[in-house]
Amino acid sequence: MKKDKNILLIILVVFIFSIGLMNYYSKKVVQANYIEKTESKERIPLVSRSLNLLEERSDKVSNHIYEGEALNTIEKNGNTIIYIDKDEQSDVIVTLKDYEKIELLETIPNGWFKVKLKSGQVGYVDARYIRTDRIPPHKYDENSSEWVIKFSENNQTIRIFNKGELVLKSIGSSGIRDSFTPKGVFQIEEGRRGEWSYVPRFEQGMKYWVGFKGTYLFHSIPCTIDGEIIEEEAKKLGKPSSHGCIRLPVEVSKFIFDNVPDGSIVIIE
Repeated sequence: MKKDKNILLIILVVFIFSIGLMNYYSKKVVQANYIEKTESKERIPLVSRSLNLLEERSDKVSNHIYEGEALNTIEKNGNTIIYIDKDEQSDVIVTLKDYEKIELLETIPNGWFKVKLKSGQVGYVDARYIRTDRIPPHKYDENSSEWVIKFSENNQTIRIFNKGELVLKSIGSSGIRDSFTPKGVFQIEEGRRGEWSYVPRFEQGMKYWVGFKGTYLFHSIPCTIDGEIIEEEAKKLGKPSSHGCIRLPVEVSKFIFDNVPDGSIVIIE
């Protein structure tokens, strides 16, 4: 009798254990099914949200408003002229006063911006008269001509490309804020280069200068009238410090003078 009770007890324990085991695995299966379903349901919305976010970002980039500020640091007469075409001989739409804001629509080669006035009228302005932190996108890059010079104001770095390949990289110095270096797409101007020049009003000389837009040049660190590097100015290399030109180490300015031909693209951003 006692033996029969033990057998019954063992059977009862095995039965209870089996029930518990079945419940455990059934929960696991349910849990696995829930995770799989959750993932299959959630992944699609996540991808969709990501795509929507990318589209929103793309829209924001394409709809970004690029603002410029009129500032005449050349004639210093407080006037910046907006033309009907990208030509100083074309009709004048309006003349802005220093520090007036204007919307930049397009970066145009040879130093022009397409702009929109507050009235909604569209015109063109010489990039030398516009101070801006960012310029509208453009199609020009290191492959735009056989030789291309790119200067970044953010890190005060010049990069020189030949047939798309980077051949020289160096720090430089652009203009201080109140005598800024114009941003945009320019080109090395024909016949505008020299081995030496001295500017009495600044009491500074420069070696191996090359022009890319009017009075704006690439040139060496400033020198004394005797052609010696001014050490105080040399220490400023790598941060904005010029009157508007781009200052470079002597060997870099000489490289441009010797190698980069007239008509080469210059991009300043």
